[in-house]
Amino acid sequence: MQDVLDKPRSGDVPPAAPAARTATVRRRRNSRARWELTARITALSLFCLLLLFPFVWLVSQSLKDTNQYFAVPFEWIPSPFRWENFTDVIFKYEFLHYIGNSLWLAVYAVVVNILSSSFVAYGFSRFRFPGRNALFMVVLATMMLPGQVMTISLYRFYREIGWIDTFYPLLIPKLFGAAFEIFLFRQFFLSLPREVDEAARIDGCGTLRTWWHIILPQSKPVIIVVAVFTFLGSWRELFGPLIYLTGEENRTLPLGLLYFTSPFGSSLPMLMAAIVISLIPPVVLYALGQKYIDKGVAIAEIK
Repeated sequence: MQDVLDKPRSGDVPPAAPAARTATVRRRRNSRARWELTARITALSLFCLLLLFPFVWLVSQSLKDTNQYFAVPFEWIPSPFRWENFTDVIFKYEFLHYIGNSLWLAVYAVVVNILSSSFVAYGFSRFRFPGRNALFMVVLATMMLPGQVMTISLYRFYREIGWIDTFYPLLIPKLFGAAFEIFLFRQFFLSLPREVDEAARIDGCGTLRTWWHIILPQSKPVIIVVAVFTFLGSWRELFGPLIYLTGEENRTLPLGLLYFTSPFGSSLPMLMAAIVISLIPPVVLYALGQKYIDKGVAIAEIK
């Protein structure tokens, strides 16, 4: 009777079977994960190549002469490379002067916009006064008003006070902040604890010292985001300089690019070389501040 009980039946599973089945499932999962990873890397690589295609085309065209530029079929690798296109753009066309004007305006816009927008946002986020929310909505509503609506009125005003062909129409409005940057700063300041302000007030800090010494040092992420956005916006701005700057001495980079083409002739390889040069500062700046761009999206969440 005992031998009958100890004898394994045909339906019983050997003890090693569960372990073998688990190992098989694990191998299948690992293989599936490797295939999914490979597929994702392949898809991202193809997407990156698609995004890089215009830039590669731009660099290729900037290293050609006019005959190579219009050659059929298209040649990706110029023969020979015309590196003198870049030197001619810089020295012959005085492109460094245009870059200097744009760089000066962009740096000024970054510094002034950070200070003015953060100060206005500090008032909206830390002080309670009648109509605060309504006034903030009015500030946000200005983003829906196209800048071209006020062009004629502003141009007549600037002409009356003698500011045409000067940098003042591009510099003075920056002193009053920008609606989108005020919104970003306000959203970030709302996340800072008010106990910090109270502690600073107990230590004898006034409103300005609290904003300058307490709030701004803790706002590095939003400051970098605003700096990147402001620099890029000023660097590529064309409409304002085109309207207010008429002399060659005050031309900015976008205006300089326009003058490479005309109804009487154009040098497209030179234009491509100038565009490549103009892309270097924004690409470097965006690469340095890329990790803060995602934080900017989080900052903009409605609280």
